[in-house]
Amino acid sequence: MRIDIATLFTDMCDSVIHESIIGRGIKNGHIEIYSHDIREYTENKHRRVDDKPYGGGTGMLMQAQPVFDCISAIKSQREGKPRIIYMSPQGEVLTQKKVQEFAAEPWLILLCGHYEGIDQRVLDELECEELSVGNYVLTGGELPALIVADAVARLQPGVLPNEDAYSIESHYNGLLEYPQYTRPDEWHGRRVPETLLTGDHGTVTEWQNREALRVTRRKRPDMYNEYIYRAVDEFWHQFLSEKKPEENITSVGKSNIGKDPATSEKLIKLIKRGKKRARIYRSDGTYLPKKGTYSIIADWDGIPRCVIKTIRAQVIRFNEITLEQVLKMGEDDNIEDWLTRHKDFFMTVEGNFSEDMPIIYEEFRLEYKGK
Repeated sequence: MRIDIATLFTDMCDSVIHESIIGRGIKNGHIEIYSHDIREYTENKHRRVDDKPYGGGTGMLMQAQPVFDCISAIKSQREGKPRIIYMSPQGEVLTQKKVQEFAAEPWLILLCGHYEGIDQRVLDELECEELSVGNYVLTGGELPALIVADAVARLQPGVLPNEDAYSIESHYNGLLEYPQYTRPDEWHGRRVPETLLTGDHGTVTEWQNREALRVTRRKRPDMYNEYIYRAVDEFWHQFLSEKKPEENITSVGKSNIGKDPATSEKLIKLIKRGKKRARIYRSDGTYLPKKGTYSIIADWDGIPRCVIKTIRAQVIRFNEITLEQVLKMGEDDNIEDWLTRHKDFFMTVEGNFSEDMPIIYEEFRLEYKGK
């Protein structure tokens, strides 16, 4: 892959791209990155590249001619059509998905504006895409261009020592990265999580995946919600593809189960083993699932784990629960233990409880266990 940076400050760019991992990638031939001085293409003896904007306003504007000639000279150096990207605060905001898209291109030209920007005519002539690195304004496009070059270069084969390294990093798969720890095992009274010291790769991987979800949920709820939305959609389509239900399903519900991760995992195992065939939840007075309603059951982290189908549902008072209903829920073999645990749940998790509060008692059948 080749990246060309058209700029007024080649020294600034060169000082970054030839250092560290990206510099080694260039030296070892895994990627080509070049900087080009737009001033070299001016047609006046003072090497001016800017002038006052028509219509007035503060600041100066980069002229079309030196920019066009610089880009034309770059394009003449090899065959093919480059993707030309103008670094601009008005552009689409850079994301890891966009970086991956750029990384698949054979050739990028990154155009760096300065002053108040660049004459719009040359941007139109060159059919530039506009790209921003965030909702803020910098003095020039060099730093954004270097960010793009670094992010794209490190995805090229051979640039990173371990080519699988970036696949577990923040944003690559739609999540932030899990917490990282190194020696010593204990520092200032804080210990490394015991799971990471077990040497069990399967357990460690499971911990890393769960922590990535929880870190994202806490720090970037927008990313977390988007990830869960995609996960639920994919899971539902897997169910439809594998089970091929005969009826026309127009809607499906989703519910997270359990008051904490351990309880959630326990309840899902009971459902998948067929021992848990009923559940209860607070009634809001407006909703009651109909017979034949499909629901996706998700764990504590929101990951879809199975699909159930409602057999029957009714609104009852909490203190009207029967032993037969308790046994169908699969968690207890007597009413007393069930009542104690669920009182605690409603008080601690939902914040209020009364003996005669209305609840929905729903019996269901397991339709899909998932992978």
